[in-house]
Amino acid sequence: MKTGVMPVGHLSASQMRSVLLAATAPPPLRNARPWRFQCTPDSVELYADPLTSGTESEQRERLLDCGAALLNLRLAIKAQGSHADVRLFPSAGRPDLLAVVRPHGYETIAPLDGELVAAIADQQSNRRPFTAADIPSAVQRQLRRAAEVERAWLATITDEQVPQLREIMRHTEVPPATPGPGSGEDLDVEPDRLVVVIGTLHDTALARLQAGQAMQRVLLTATAAGLSASLSSQPMAGPATRRELRQLVGGGLWPQIMLRLGHGTAVLPLTRTRLEDVVISDEHPFAR
Repeated sequence: MKTGVMPVGHLSASQMRSVLLAATAPPPLRNARPWRFQCTPDSVELYADPLTSGTESEQRERLLDCGAALLNLRLAIKAQGSHADVRLFPSAGRPDLLAVVRPHGYETIAPLDGELVAAIADQQSNRRPFTAADIPSAVQRQLRRAAEVERAWLATITDEQVPQLREIMRHTEVPPATPGPGSGEDLDVEPDRLVVVIGTLHDTALARLQAGQAMQRVLLTATAAGLSASLSSQPMAGPATRRELRQLVGGGLWPQIMLRLGHGTAVLPLTRTRLEDVVISDEHPFAR
């Protein structure tokens, strides 16, 4: 069995520790960290914790969380001067194996990606009230582009749509099971707040994993621009309300996650995940 943090490709064990610390940084939608990493001599494997039961909404959130961790993993490998070669769902017989990432060759990180790497340490969900969302149109274009880079799309809820969104959230069929960043119980959808929905053309496991990467790229882009963000999966908790939200954003996208963006007050830093808890090793095997 592989033993925890080890050299991968031409990256040293010290470099891999830095990479994996970045990968475990995103706050999950639910309280549990649903991802596990395993180092091999030439790759990092990303696994989803087995979920033997749970609602469809919980399954979706798990993939979004894992996608966010995968995006951080890719960026952190780039920060070490290496290209991240990614294969999603590489084995049909291993649905829990979400991705295999190989540090391959050498690549200078682009300035924009460098800004996102720097934002990883500061990005966290902010549940406190925001001030008016005076977000320049140039920044909003950056947020849309961030989602599109990861094969997802970002739809903005207009002021005229806010009353409909409020009704959708009021009639959510399934209440949030776990209070936390994704519960959305106090999501502010008043006018002058920027509320966006990240959606995908399809609603498969692959699309949700891509949406998680898009979600994280949008969040890091927002953090780099000095914005705070709050996440909500509440409107997606029930099939009927999710269909209503889908119609609200035009009917062509499957909504995967909703974000509120603006200027918020500072929040206390999160307690970071210990690598020992999320890296597969002899001492911490992964039950499959």
